[in-house]
Amino acid sequence: MGITAAIIGAIAVITTALGVLNILQIPADPIFSAKLTWEFWFSLSAILLLGSIALMMGRHNDVE
Repeated sequence: MGITAAIIGAIAVITTALGVLNILQIPADPIFSAKLTWEFWFSLSAILLLGSIALMMGRHNDVE
């Protein structure tokens, strides 16, 4: 599950970057849609980050 957590964490970082770009209005047009505001990107980022933490904490250590 560590790889899955890393992938979801990386997606969370990407969504955070999209939120920052949306705040700074770097692209003149919206990245995907005008309805996807910075609040959406940061909320999605927080959910994904919490999901990656849950995946890391839920790992089973099979060391005996």
